[in-house]
Amino acid sequence: MTIDQLEHFYALSQCRNYTQAANQLYISQPALSKSIQALEKELHLDLVHRNTRTVTLTAEGIAFADTCRDLLHTLRHGINNAKSASGTLNGRVVFGLPSDHYDAAAVSLILALNEKQPGIRSDLKFFPPNGLLRALDNDTVDFIFSSDWPRAENLAFLRVCESVNCAVLPKDHRLADREEISFAELKNEGFLAISYMVSGKEHDLIIELAREAGLSPNLNYEANSFPELLMMVATGRGVTVLAEEHKALQMDGVSFVPLIDAPKKEENLIWKRSDNPCILAVAELAGKISEPCAEVED
Repeated sequence: MTIDQLEHFYALSQCRNYTQAANQLYISQPALSKSIQALEKELHLDLVHRNTRTVTLTAEGIAFADTCRDLLHTLRHGINNAKSASGTLNGRVVFGLPSDHYDAAAVSLILALNEKQPGIRSDLKFFPPNGLLRALDNDTVDFIFSSDWPRAENLAFLRVCESVNCAVLPKDHRLADREEISFAELKNEGFLAISYMVSGKEHDLIIELAREAGLSPNLNYEANSFPELLMMVATGRGVTVLAEEHKALQMDGVSFVPLIDAPKKEENLIWKRSDNPCILAVAELAGKISEPCAEVED
């Protein structure tokens, strides 16, 4: 049994999808499947049901996934402590990043970490917004960048940036050339939203803004990805509301116009409290390079 096999099975147990797990591990799907089969053969256990289209774990697989989580967490913590015993900070941290947009705050921190702490290796794993806190809870990652708030007492967070929420309009829309607008000016529009399964907060934002404006939004469509949502706007199917960070995906056919009555979207760096010197070093560095508005919750 190898460490790689433990990591492979644990990733599969969290994703419940061979393709997603293989992508996170940067290996091919056949290689992942062979690794899981070899592990089962060595353990003389069936860890995964293979008679269904979706990946489900056997009772033995569920129990072993918990063991893998604890072993991998202990191993990573022990390696970091051992490397730090020499007085030189060495080790590895895993960042959980949103897969739906370019995250400038995350890129800035990781580049600063590479420069200031070259002995700390940073690994990147990508998740949909609704999966980031779960990845942290399951010890799949050490840090996440998320607009969610920590939901457990053992978590600490640092506010790293804020972004303006915008109305996203077709280029030829009557309001597309305005510097800013209010949500009430969209009262007669048909709205498009991102699926709640992709980003619950951005899905609910339209409803919340409409409620505050005394409106009942006409939701015509829910998109399964942000590029899909922007293409629907560009082709005149409706309008939507997104944070300005999604401008990285902006197409020629849409305009982002700031909403004067919408709250800013806050992004937090979240991690589990730990005496791991590498985690402490990353948190300290993040506090130094974050915007002045950053707040740390211990």
